[in-house]
Amino acid sequence: MAENLDLEQIRRYMNRDCKLFLFEKTDSTNDQAMLKVKQGNVLPLACFAEEQTQGRGRRGKVWLSPPCSSVYLSLAWQFDLSVNNLGALSLAMGVAVARMLRQTGLEKVGLKWPNDVLLDDKKIAGILIEATQVKNQVTTAIIGVGLNFELPVDSPEMPDQPWTDVISELPVGRKPGRNEIAALLLKECMVVCEDFVQNQSALMFEYQKYDICLQQQVNVYMEDAPSVQGVVVGFETNGEIRIRINNKEQLFNSAYISLRKTGNANN
Repeated sequence: MAENLDLEQIRRYMNRDCKLFLFEKTDSTNDQAMLKVKQGNVLPLACFAEEQTQGRGRRGKVWLSPPCSSVYLSLAWQFDLSVNNLGALSLAMGVAVARMLRQTGLEKVGLKWPNDVLLDDKKIAGILIEATQVKNQVTTAIIGVGLNFELPVDSPEMPDQPWTDVISELPVGRKPGRNEIAALLLKECMVVCEDFVQNQSALMFEYQKYDICLQQQVNVYMEDAPSVQGVVVGFETNGEIRIRINNKEQLFNSAYISLRKTGNANN
């Protein structure tokens, strides 16, 4: 089993100003972070947990959250933007996770729009953004990241997405502790948050270098409509994805569709 999280160690590794909370067991770190915001705590703040009982992903999907085997992190951050201008935040956070994994020595990082982080097409992390507009042009975002660190060998495979973890992918001589990884993850998330308002276009450009579906044929699954095939041709600075379907480019919001890669584009 991986080492227990220790806030003092995390503070030393990250060397940044952020109020930290640690829960032995909780329903969801996103829920705890939002509660801390409502209680008037100064931002930024971050919540970690050893175990989540109701971990969740996008569109209500369950996130596997066994104890002491992953990094469950929720960062609360205030942006001088309306909630409508945070559509690309989950993509930017994907960049933060990708940077952290590369620093750790994991080079084959891929991102799958809008919130999955992969290594060799195996899921290693997921992102969930929940935002509340405080006043005009000011929004508090809860940025949830679940990162597989060292999952139990008997963890169930998801039928539509194989998984992996940090320790399984690293060579034997390089085995960082969970506190080091937690600190690096939080630090990179904070760096991207600081850059997001002024450098959103640059972050989206960096995102495209990692996205595994760009210029690939995908199945597009929509609510209350048959799935269709198309080719991903780009991303907007607001986080929308541009897909060519029947020779016509269309924009989609992450709230309404999901994707699955089917192969290389040939048109």
